[in-house]
Amino acid sequence: MPAYLVRTIKEHDLVGVFYAPNVYDLAYMLDEVLDPSQCEYTSIGPGGVIWEEPAITIPVPRKVSDDDEPGDDEDSNLIPWKDARFTENWALLAYNEGGKRWRKIEVSVEDLYGIDPETPEPDPPPARTPKPTGKVVPFRRRK
Repeated sequence: MPAYLVRTIKEHDLVGVFYAPNVYDLAYMLDEVLDPSQCEYTSIGPGGVIWEEPAITIPVPRKVSDDDEPGDDEDSNLIPWKDARFTENWALLAYNEGGKRWRKIEVSVEDLYGIDPETPEPDPPPARTPKPTGKVVPFRRRK
């Protein structure tokens, strides 16, 4: 499965590293945080995120209070990302020194869900008027 490094088009802010079978699924994952059409991607090869010193204990402990769900609060996520870094291959791409081309994600929210989020909700159908009740028609007797 391909790995992708994704950034915003305008500011070139790093969005993340993703594994997805295709760009359509990549766009679906990006929709969790922003409109995928505002992003561009490049495929990345072998590499990863590493911690040099000090090592962290796995599994990473979580702070969970009785009324919170795990991961609801930034403080409950104890992975020390500030101490992490990309491996050299991925770092070259992050600093745009890898010579790879960035491609705009051509999948919009409308493509993903079949709706345009800017389109207002349609008006509800008019209320149904009750049908008149049936009439009793007397039968004529045969002579």
